[in-house]
Amino acid sequence: MTAAAMTIIIGIVIVVFGLTTGLILVLNVTKRMRTGQEKMQIKKEILKFGTPAIAIIQDIAETSSSMDGRPGVRLDLLVTQEDGQTFQTIVKTYIPIIHVPKFQRGSEIDVRYIEDGAAKKVEVVDAYIP
Repeated sequence: MTAAAMTIIIGIVIVVFGLTTGLILVLNVTKRMRTGQEKMQIKKEILKFGTPAIAIIQDIAETSSSMDGRPGVRLDLLVTQEDGQTFQTIVKTYIPIIHVPKFQRGSEIDVRYIEDGAAKKVEVVDAYIP
């Protein structure tokens, strides 16, 4: 095999590898975007159709993420249902800057929840949902 033929084969292998890697990257990014959109849609449905409740913030911690300039937070909540029963939950969400003073340990906030089998999915009413 000549040096020119070997160079062509190596070039073809590099191009095929590059195209395959690029395709995998595009598919991964597309999948993550779709998953993120599905999560936001579920959050919107909980806020629209969920059962209203009051929650007391047991703990609040800022996460390292933000969305459109809104800080991400992790809220440890004690939720009181309309029938008086309570349950603990942790919600990761984003808070508009103007609502930050409202989100302090011990504060009462409005939430909505749905029951998904044995679990309850909770969303904060004043959270930022794009």
